[in-house]
Amino acid sequence: MKRERDHQFECGICGAEDRYLLHNVRHRTPSYRRLCTNCLLKDHRGLFCPFCFSVYEEPLPNDRSMCNKCPSISHKPCIPSNYPHHTPFICPSCSSPNFSFFNPTTNGDSPSGRIIDRDSARALVAAAKIAAVSMTKAAAMAKVEAEKRVKEATFAKKRAREALEGLAYLAAKEKEIIEGKGGSNYNGLYLSPPQITGKVEK
Repeated sequence: MKRERDHQFECGICGAEDRYLLHNVRHRTPSYRRLCTNCLLKDHRGLFCPFCFSVYEEPLPNDRSMCNKCPSISHKPCIPSNYPHHTPFICPSCSSPNFSFFNPTTNGDSPSGRIIDRDSARALVAAAKIAAVSMTKAAAMAKVEAEKRVKEATFAKKRAREALEGLAYLAAKEKEIIEGKGGSNYNGLYLSPPQITGKVEK
């Protein structure tokens, strides 16, 4: 049980256990996971510039460079002139297997024992924005699915009510015929019940 609870406080990809820097995100619908800043950004490389950490909104910038190895998109003006991977363009994440977007440094004078520099702070904000957009979309999809389920339940309830009314109608008519014939030599008679429309009431 303890191990199951611990999963709530660790990254769903790398296993990092920094609960205060984990982001809730929709991950491969319909699953939800908590990801650290670095893993979230690496998992959504096409949604932000890896140099300035601006999160893209539609439409995408025209003056851009796309990574030759992943979906990452960078603002051309943001790429340093001395960047070693211009042609073909390789994003920072693909340029090194040990690259990390989020690199807080250790400092014994800090109450938390760590300091977040400007680039890591920008990465943290970008990850938070992407997570917020992801969860907003997830909430909208959940609302649509819930409304669909309500309509299906309403339709099923109406069909069941109509079926019961049809049975009650047949039973009543059969009783009338039996009583009218004095209950003797009755072999049964087919009577059409009320029609079931199959339309959901508004």
